[in-house]
Amino acid sequence: MNEITTKLLHQYGALVTGFLLASVAAASSLGIVFRRLRCAGTLPYGQAPTIPFSTIELITVFLFLVSGVFFSAGTALALVAILLLVRFHRLDFATYFGTRRLSPWQNIAAGFWIALAADLPLRLVAGFSEVVGKAVGVPAPPQPAIELFIHTRSWPFLSLLLLFILVLAPLGEEVLFRGFLYVYLKNRLSRTASLVLTALLFAFLHFHWPSFLPLFLFGLLLGAAYEFTGSLLLSIAIHCWFNSFTTGLLLLAKFG
Repeated sequence: MNEITTKLLHQYGALVTGFLLASVAAASSLGIVFRRLRCAGTLPYGQAPTIPFSTIELITVFLFLVSGVFFSAGTALALVAILLLVRFHRLDFATYFGTRRLSPWQNIAAGFWIALAADLPLRLVAGFSEVVGKAVGVPAPPQPAIELFIHTRSWPFLSLLLLFILVLAPLGEEVLFRGFLYVYLKNRLSRTASLVLTALLFAFLHFHWPSFLPLFLFGLLLGAAYEFTGSLLLSIAIHCWFNSFTTGLLLLAKFG
């Protein structure tokens, strides 16, 4: 990432600086709005739906995921199973995804704002993690997904990779972690403990230690957004936008 960052700053310094300043502005405005709502006592929490997922259902979804080791559609089967379980528990998808609370356009706009506000802080945390790792003699390994993205020359494969990064991964991870695992844990633990455990597992399963802390914080943000609004679609939108920002920078580095 150091080489990529250096190239971006050298060739697109003004653009990158403008993006970082926009992130600072978004974070500041979000903080002001959050504080005003809190002072006014109108800041809701605990809006995510409660679904009585059972341990047997958790094990079933887990087995579908593990089957991905042998069967490439394991993750897709797990997501289908979760959506079927939602209907089994007699919850309609509008309530599950939160489209009655926020319209799709509101989710998209709010997701962009929150993702932009989180971008710079999370990048700073990631940079700090790499610096600490180097200081203790543990260099940051390259991220396989980024290496694959940078070095692929096949347009069809690149298009599929973009579809996965920008749409499928955010959708799948949010349904799995926030829309299923978090809801399951929340039935048995406090919201805070469930939020932390879900974020920890979310970060751990990306298998890249320099990204662990920023992904953990990102997971907390996504879970909090879900609880404050009751909209799983908002957490999906935040995730999509965040991946889009990173992908945009990688595209500049790749083709610039």
